[in-house]
Amino acid sequence: MTSRSGTLRRTGRLTRLDWLEAGQAILCDAGIAGLKLAALTRRLHVSTGSFYHHFADFDSYLSAVAEHFTADQVHDTLRQAAEGSADPLTRLRRLRTLSARTRLFRLDAAMRVWAATDPRAAAAMRNAEAIVLAFLTQAFRDLGYARDEAALRARMLLSANVARIEAAAPPAGKRFFREALALLTGDAPAARPRLVAARGR
Repeated sequence: MTSRSGTLRRTGRLTRLDWLEAGQAILCDAGIAGLKLAALTRRLHVSTGSFYHHFADFDSYLSAVAEHFTADQVHDTLRQAAEGSADPLTRLRRLRTLSARTRLFRLDAAMRVWAATDPRAAAAMRNAEAIVLAFLTQAFRDLGYARDEAALRARMLLSANVARIEAAAPPAGKRFFREALALLTGDAPAARPRLVAARGR
């Protein structure tokens, strides 16, 4: 099987998930132009027989790669970010940390490039964005913002963090997220009673 970092852990016969994660690793490294069956078999050190055991053809494989991004990885990352009834700011910070740790940021960027030319990837990105925006909006609602303002702040935070700004590459990218989050949550209504109480001590 493959780990979340994309490193192959051979435990026997390759699974469907192994092929999907190998494809995503290539997508991150070489873009959609580099995602070919030959590149997959080289990466996994196998012949094409295992591939056709799991997928009818390469077109169906590409559809599965696109769907895997939304159905499995995005849902799983959001679930981990919300574990333990975390407060809204903790959920938002965890999401950023998990996205970086699991290469979700790189994969998101690669998927967006692919989505410009392929309706399957475009549909996957729309679904992923809807799921993430719902998560972000709820966090801002929990901070005390009204529904429309929470939705706007969610869109602003997501837009700021998916935009490719070379000057904000890591480690500056981490600082950019912290500063953007502070800007968008600094006047959170839910935080005001705590600030007033703290000042009164």
